[in-house]
Amino acid sequence: MQHLHAIIVLILVLILTLLFESSWFAKTRESFETRSFDDKYMSTLETHSKGKHFPFRYFADENKKIIPLVAVTSFFRDDDAKKLFKEYKENGVTIIGITAYKSFPKKIKDGTADDYTGDQDFDYVGKIKNWLCCFNDPAYYGFSESNNIINMSESDFYDVDDTPVIKKKYDVIYSCPDDDAKSCPKNGWNAVNRNFELAKKCFTIMIRDFGLNVLVIGRTKCGLEEKYGDKIKTVDFLPWDQFQQKLRESRILFVPNVADASPRVIAEAMTKNVPVLMNKQIMCGSKYVTAETGELFTNENDVADALKKLVGGNKNPRDWWRDNYSKQKSATKLCKFVQDAFPNTFDQNIKEIHFIL
Repeated sequence: MQHLHAIIVLILVLILTLLFESSWFAKTRESFETRSFDDKYMSTLETHSKGKHFPFRYFADENKKIIPLVAVTSFFRDDDAKKLFKEYKENGVTIIGITAYKSFPKKIKDGTADDYTGDQDFDYVGKIKNWLCCFNDPAYYGFSESNNIINMSESDFYDVDDTPVIKKKYDVIYSCPDDDAKSCPKNGWNAVNRNFELAKKCFTIMIRDFGLNVLVIGRTKCGLEEKYGDKIKTVDFLPWDQFQQKLRESRILFVPNVADASPRVIAEAMTKNVPVLMNKQIMCGSKYVTAETGELFTNENDVADALKKLVGGNKNPRDWWRDNYSKQKSATKLCKFVQDAFPNTFDQNIKEIHFIL
């Protein structure tokens, strides 16, 4: 009798276990499933791609034809964004994720307004299986074996800039837009994201020990010109095309940033043959720095060693970039990733998938 009772208990445990696992798998399937795309929704998607619907990005094929694919690039900042996410799923739009904003999808804790901006409790890695991920340690940022990841960033999608060589005006260029029109707050979004406190320590070494002149985009209310005289020039925020020209006129791009997910300025500099001096602790972007393209440093204690290799050196980041990246190379790589992740979902004749800018 006792044996019969034990068997009954064992059977009940097995049944409960199977029910639990079935429920878990069902939730997992529901979380990751993609419905068939509703062709009637394409016109809506095309309209969305022409506007700004943060945090979504949109895509087109090599013929500039929009495809039913969107990417979530940051935390949802309002209910409208979450409703749009649900709307896309209900209409069969394929959704991927991109690590393009600080530590996203990991919660942000850097002392800026980002600490409490957006829905940081939403299960992004659970609801989105496939990701373009730039982090060296994906697990630290919340990814698991259930996620399908490719090491890719939007900054990979640049062609080399073959503009004729122009006269260099600045030894170093650093971008850190103003956070306030009248003051220089230490906890401002740009000050933290572009690591201005470390930048100031490095400026002293650049100017005192190497005699370099520095162009700073932003920081116009931070007293830099008063402290360093004509060795530092600060200018207000520049339109994109003017900033690109300043990059061409510079010898080194300075990137002390840490809380940054592969800033596009790195690609914009390297494609112009401007080497990069980059903080090795940056969240994403260090993959671009090689012996041919720039130098890595940690803080003010080793920045001089990196500068010695850069100043008067023979770096050639543009050729390296040409060999490793381009819009077509990256778009082809992204297309293969998407086609493999979502078989029979897109036209198999599509060979490239591009970001819509």
